[in-house]
Amino acid sequence: MVQRLKVTSVRYFETRRGLGYECKTNIKGLSIWNDGNGGGTYFSSNDNSIVYSEQQLESLIDEYENVKTKNK
Repeated sequence: MVQRLKVTSVRYFETRRGLGYECKTNIKGLSIWNDGNGGGTYFSSNDNSIVYSEQQLESLIDEYENVKTKNK
């Protein structure tokens, strides 16, 4: 059974060069990261079978944040 990837939490942190974040997902051991140093958004997993573009990852984060905002 294939799960639809969803963001379940977001943790933001400041770096010397900007704002970074770690996003937990509904798949155990799989997180989405941006280190805040000007690079792209990426997975923390070494599982090469999961393929999402940076834009798709950002959309998942946006979707989570919109749902969170609406529930306040």
